[in-house]
Amino acid sequence: MALLTYLGTCHFMERQAAVTAAAVFWGDSWLAPTLGREYGRHHYQMPLARRKTMEGSLVGVFLGTCVGSYILLTILGLDVPPLREMLVYGSLAAVAEGTAPGHWDNVAIAFILQACWDRVPMWLPSDENMSVAVVPVIVS
Repeated sequence: MALLTYLGTCHFMERQAAVTAAAVFWGDSWLAPTLGREYGRHHYQMPLARRKTMEGSLVGVFLGTCVGSYILLTILGLDVPPLREMLVYGSLAAVAEGTAPGHWDNVAIAFILQACWDRVPMWLPSDENMSVAVVPVIVS
């Protein structure tokens, strides 16, 4: 509750709050249980965590974070982060949900996304580093 209060008061109408809300509500609370119940065939259990399905954790939370963030950011009129950043946020949310102890997965997702929000762009190569260098060739 304290984390949601923090997001609402300090990051209201900002990208990081929208991405966190999409990960927690659309990914973890809606899509992960739905996919886990319907298509979940591969169960796992981390220490201190409850039993979950790989399909719900990896696909549900990942897709819920990526697609839900895009939809929520578009509805709110906020800039959408680059795709490579969204994929990392979705991956972080999926790992946090899958390894969280007990019923603390919502808190773990929000905490991990907030802790890594400023670091993710630094972990990825910049647009300048991704361009292809053209080397002139001298033909005699």
